[in-house]
Amino acid sequence: MVVLLFASAPGVSAGSDEAERMVCDAALTYDFSPGIADPHWVGTLGGCALAGATIEFWEKPDNYIVGGTEHFFEKMLITIGDDTIKGDNAGVWNFATFKFRANGWVTEATGNWAYLVGYKMHEMGYTTPFPPPEGVYQVHATAAMWLDAP
Repeated sequence: MVVLLFASAPGVSAGSDEAERMVCDAALTYDFSPGIADPHWVGTLGGCALAGATIEFWEKPDNYIVGGTEHFFEKMLITIGDDTIKGDNAGVWNFATFKFRANGWVTEATGNWAYLVGYKMHEMGYTTPFPPPEGVYQVHATAAMWLDAP
């Protein structure tokens, strides 16, 4: 499992192809309750031009654990209105500190966000303890994510 979020900094307006950095904050939840057909990270973004957007992350099968650290690979989808922003990332999640960080790229974007294709994606944050206590089926994360111009 991996978690992502965005932090705040100079925001960028939709359609601003001259923007060099967009920084957002995010809150995410991974729900693996029995019966959930597609468990993955789901959350919302705030503090930036993407405020109110839904952000989702799906693990790729390449994830592995060494000691107390998960090395993860994910697909990302941000949905804002009718537009989408997609990307890939790779990162690490420490199960002792519950801190994570990841780096990746925006690979596809539609509408006013098309200029983000090729932007570098960076994120870091913290999760609630994992594994959670018995009978608890959610892990929560808060993080900062920023997109930098290529």
